[in-house]
Amino acid sequence: MSILNVEHLTHGFGDRAIFDDVSFRLLKGEHIGLVGANGEGKSTFFNIVTGKLIPDEGKVEWAKKVRAGYLDQHTVLEPGMTIRDVLKSAFSYLFELEEKMNQICDSLGDADPDAMEEMMEELGSIQDTLMMHDFYIIDSKIEEVARALGLLELGLDQDVTELSGGQRTKILLGKLLLEKPDILLLDEPTNYLDEEHIAWLKRYLQEYENAFILISHDIPFLNEVVNIIYHMENQELNRYVGDYDHFQEVYAVKKAQLEAAYKRQQQEIKELKDFVARNKARVSTRNMAMSRQKKLDKMDVIELAAERPKPEFNFKVGRTPGKYIFETKDMVIGYYITEPSPVRHHLGLAPDSRYASL
Repeated sequence: MSILNVEHLTHGFGDRAIFDDVSFRLLKGEHIGLVGANGEGKSTFFNIVTGKLIPDEGKVEWAKKVRAGYLDQHTVLEPGMTIRDVLKSAFSYLFELEEKMNQICDSLGDADPDAMEEMMEELGSIQDTLMMHDFYIIDSKIEEVARALGLLELGLDQDVTELSGGQRTKILLGKLLLEKPDILLLDEPTNYLDEEHIAWLKRYLQEYENAFILISHDIPFLNEVVNIIYHMENQELNRYVGDYDHFQEVYAVKKAQLEAAYKRQQQEIKELKDFVARNKARVSTRNMAMSRQKKLDKMDVIELAAERPKPEFNFKVGRTPGKYIFETKDMVIGYYITEPSPVRHHLGLAPDSRYASL
């Protein structure tokens, strides 16, 4: 079953194209890693599928009644809210259902038999939803996630505006995980997490029964949790089955094959152009030259993407210090005495001394 369909997506900023006729699909239960160099459009893609950004062209279609949860590290938390308040807000829709259930219960006494039967069915449906989403053990679920992400150490009654950016990101991640949406959209979720918390998040995502799309530069983490890779490069989006390491192997083979095909085609183009140039003026070979020119005109020319410049770092080699950091001879250290005589007496100085050498 398809949860999300993106068809013929084209988008850019000014004269810079980000996507060109891109298509994407997310199936139920898929754990997708969205990878690519910085600036290729991974976060832009998230903004488009969540409706925060309208694409220039194309269609984004979600399945009906799908709840998507997006870890947006730029979300503003309201002053006065505690960590507990933010985490508890993950269950706001369940509290709304509880309120509706209470209203139905209050109305049962005045209902006729037909209406009562309908209301009882709705009550049963609401009750099932509350039970399925652990509504009656919310406090323990909040503490479980807070402990796993190191939030209990901060104190759940701490005002969120007094916390650092990294701590607020942890809270937003905890809220998102507690919501258990049908699809998680995670943009660098391991930022600000230490090794212990990353290990917990890894186990959580491995066991996550719903779908998620993950952006991460943490390759070992990606390898452990994803089973599909979508690679963004040169305005394209390509799908690979498997983890990140498998994607790299397939991508390397694909790239080598493309480069080999490019070289063969360039050689063929050179030979065709050479033949046309030498024979188009001759009456006896003009038809053959025109035939080769038509072949050139119809040829689907292979283009290789320009290699992105790679950063280089050069660090000077530090010389290992010797046994001694510094050495002195006949050094005198002292200072002028301006204090009363008890200080001079304590230092063992003559009464008329104005300079102390140690």
